[in-house]
Amino acid sequence: MINIIDYVMQARRTIVFLMVIVISTGFLTFINIAKDAEPDIDIPFIYVAVPHQGISPEDSERLIVRPLENQLKTIEGIEEMNGSASNGYGSVLLEFDIKFDKDKALGDVREKVDMVKSKLPEDADEPIVLEFNMAELPTMVVSLSGDVPDRTLFYHAKRLQTKIEGIPGVLEAPITGDREDLMEILVSPSKLENYNISLMDLIKSITGNNRLVAAGSIDKGQGKFSIKVPAVYESAQDVYNLVIFSSGDGAVTLGDVAEIRKTYKDTESYARVNGKPAVALQVKKRIGENVLEINKIVRVEAQDYVKNISDNIKINFTSDNSDYILEMLKSLQAAVTNAIISVMILVIGALGIRSALMVGISIPTSFLMAITLLALSGGYINMMVMFGLLVSVGLLVDGSIVMVEYADRKMAEGSNRLDAYTKSYKRMIWPIISSTATTLAAFLPLILWPGVSGQFMKWMPFMVSLVLVSSLFSALIFIPVMGSIFGKTEKKDLTNLNDKPNLNNISGYTKIYINILQKFIKNPMLTIISSIGIVIILFNLYVNFNAGARFSVEGDTNQMTVHIIARGNLSPSQKLGIALDVENIVRKVNGIKTTSTLIGGASAEQMIMTDGESRSDEIAMMMIELKPVHERSHADILRQEILEKTSMLPGVIVEAYKVERKPESGKDIQIELTSSNNFQLIKVTNAISNKLKSMEGIMEVDDTRSLPGIEWIINVDRELAGKYGVDVSIIGSIVQLITNGILVDKYRPDDSEDEVDIRVRFPKDYRQLEQFDQLRIPTPDGAIPLSNFVKRVPQQKVTSIERSNGTRILKIRANTMIDPVTGKKILPFDKNIEIGKWINDQNFSNEVEIKFAGTNEDGEESAAFLGRAMLAALFLMFIILLTQFNSFYQAAITLSTVVLSTVGALTGLLITGQVFSVIMSGLGIVSLAGIIVNNSIVLIDTFNRLKKHTKTLNEAILRSAAQRLRPIILTTTTTMVGLTPVALQITIDWFGRSIEIGGLMSAWWVPFSTAVIWGLGFSSLLTLFLIPTLLALPDYLKRKKFNFDKRFLKTLESPE
Repeated sequence: MINIIDYVMQARRTIVFLMVIVISTGFLTFINIAKDAEPDIDIPFIYVAVPHQGISPEDSERLIVRPLENQLKTIEGIEEMNGSASNGYGSVLLEFDIKFDKDKALGDVREKVDMVKSKLPEDADEPIVLEFNMAELPTMVVSLSGDVPDRTLFYHAKRLQTKIEGIPGVLEAPITGDREDLMEILVSPSKLENYNISLMDLIKSITGNNRLVAAGSIDKGQGKFSIKVPAVYESAQDVYNLVIFSSGDGAVTLGDVAEIRKTYKDTESYARVNGKPAVALQVKKRIGENVLEINKIVRVEAQDYVKNISDNIKINFTSDNSDYILEMLKSLQAAVTNAIISVMILVIGALGIRSALMVGISIPTSFLMAITLLALSGGYINMMVMFGLLVSVGLLVDGSIVMVEYADRKMAEGSNRLDAYTKSYKRMIWPIISSTATTLAAFLPLILWPGVSGQFMKWMPFMVSLVLVSSLFSALIFIPVMGSIFGKTEKKDLTNLNDKPNLNNISGYTKIYINILQKFIKNPMLTIISSIGIVIILFNLYVNFNAGARFSVEGDTNQMTVHIIARGNLSPSQKLGIALDVENIVRKVNGIKTTSTLIGGASAEQMIMTDGESRSDEIAMMMIELKPVHERSHADILRQEILEKTSMLPGVIVEAYKVERKPESGKDIQIELTSSNNFQLIKVTNAISNKLKSMEGIMEVDDTRSLPGIEWIINVDRELAGKYGVDVSIIGSIVQLITNGILVDKYRPDDSEDEVDIRVRFPKDYRQLEQFDQLRIPTPDGAIPLSNFVKRVPQQKVTSIERSNGTRILKIRANTMIDPVTGKKILPFDKNIEIGKWINDQNFSNEVEIKFAGTNEDGEESAAFLGRAMLAALFLMFIILLTQFNSFYQAAITLSTVVLSTVGALTGLLITGQVFSVIMSGLGIVSLAGIIVNNSIVLIDTFNRLKKHTKTLNEAILRSAAQRLRPIILTTTTTMVGLTPVALQITIDWFGRSIEIGGLMSAWWVPFSTAVIWGLGFSSLLTLFLIPTLLALPDYLKRKKFNFDKRFLKTLESPE
């Protein structure tokens, strides 16, 4: 190892050239690397849906969902299987293990769906299989609106879609808010009866004449010619002239008995942007592409297209992720810059400008090398990566500080710079490697964080690990070489603390520290007992007076969703009217930038990827984009204002939620009830739901039971119908003429890229509920009233049936209120405990299984993992320390500082009144374990070296403490100072010349920073006194002749 060190110090030009290459490569990588807001979480969801026109939820469950479940449950890797049966479709949502091969899973699902097709109803549409990825969510919504006909908007939207989808990096840009074309044949019942034309004859003539017949070929000997009979419909006129019935007197065409028109399907949903009807294109990027670049190109292309069309058409860009990404990156870059400046000011004050610049070299080299490694590993810049850089600022300089500080001492003693840095290199290489390894040991287990939360959180420890590896390379290669070229001490008054120092020569704060420490090590037992007492008192104070715990962090946001809820058999136009009332109120709230409203419908992606707040009685959802943070109130205040203003609308419930970039989703309280006994399931759900509504501090309670409503059942007397020669299929077709119409065929007109449905139905005047009783059905004996063998019966409507892992499931969801006394939100953890106790006291049926889900479940899983990660980190650190010191006792006392850091972190949360965040405070405490032991490593390593040159053990302890005091204070303070602006939520933009307090993501990092700052400060203070005392303990026990086993005392002694 020594030979390698000498070689490195001699090959200085090579090392300098290598450093230039590293910085240049890193800089270019940072400019070109993909940047995103939050990590791309590859959610392992596969959605299987089978549409079936007019099917009821009960029939959908029996005929579609159950056959799908029975076939799909055999697939390997399924974590959870949720089924849903509703009017018009049945679906199954499969959640796979996060580590499972999604390509294999998708192939298995498609194979099973193909196998089950034969068991599905014949009238069912082709099954739809979709996979989902967070990266495939829209990065921007481009909307067209204006006072022009709908057809004009749809035409331009499709042309713009083609243009946008041609951009490299864009996956697709599906259109929402458009309406599908339809050829509608409005048949007059009286004309059919007058001409004595049956419905079946009419349908047969329409379908029989829409065929492309390949009639073969003919060979005349002089050549072979193919024969075709093209008879497909190309326009409405082709259908109009069809002959339905003919006799000697003439022919009856379809145009004689029906009105034929090209129109749109009945409107079920509407899209609006900023209060105007709109057609929206949801732009989705390909995985790994740069959002900033793609959104920039999309804007340019879209604006160029709009320049060449009517001025009446306006274009809007909403939900642009690049705005959020830029704001987030700007905020975190400013925080990193502040941390670097704070650390450098501190290092300059302690070491002088030239030595501080030596330490400062490690910051850009480590960062840029880490970013290069990130790109090589397939990573990209996101908010967790940036926070990893922020956390690393104080850590990465530790090795460099130790190296430079020791070299400074040698230069102050008279060594030249090459000799000083070579000695420092040889002396400090193992303490630096060991301390970096122990810090890595704390962060590496966190990379294995399981589940969706882990996919989000793992980027921070991964980036910190890359920076630490880079900083080790920098401290051991670049710093000694650069120091040997440019190094010069500016501290001529440094105390001579070489292997034979004189403690009488020290002065200043070091003298005060040594005098206090001398008294402590004279009676180690008292010092140790006092320290244990302080730890126990502080821990008990936290247990009794803490502010509670929650899974994640409540912060500000730039987006919100508003859910509009109303009950009853509402038509699409009624839903639109209610949504407009809410939209007008919301748009007047100060701080709203744009609004996008979807009324009456949602895509499969939105059903799965929304914030988990959707209710079965929801009629519309608004996506709100807020103005920049400094131009508006906090999102919580805006949310409260929206709720207060919309509460005046009668019969309408409005719920508003922040769209937060965090791994959890859904309401604060989520309870899942499963059972095969439907009666007991509904009974228990009703009891718990009523209890939640009566509890203080809980609001917005809802459950997934069927909503009050009416549906009509057409009961057919099959025996009587059979006497008239009528079966259920003919009756069903007649009923469809009043409802959605009969789909008889499809055709592809010249002006459309898609196939257009041809539907036969009665005119609007006949499409009334009362018409059921007056319908006449053709029979061999003439037309007779349908009411002769059909009865119309109303019954309670079933909106949908939800299933989980093969059994029916109902969910109860609620949010907690703001406590009027404290002004803070009531913690969901506390309410979950209260509800759980009440449920245990009730005598509910054993057939019903009750489970707390959502944040409660996520919190328990994350807390369990962090506990395991802490144990794994301590085990790895113990092995490293045992290897370094060759002493069980010294390894154990080094790890004892972890207890001090945990107590310090909890004390900090107690003093600042912060809630314990499972993922961020917990992450801080686990990270502290690796950071805090570094001080002890350097101190004990110095002690093991100096004790060979001192007369007594106590003298070696005092000299080690005096020599390592300054680097310990410096390395501790740099980490604390680097994170202090983040903990105070202060962001100073040096380039923009602005100071921001409480930025968009600032609250997210506060629990972590608070835990690290307080844990590091408290434990470092105690470490400076407790570790030297524990080193003196074995000698003290020997001198006092305590009756201990000699072998036990030997294990406590330091290695020779």
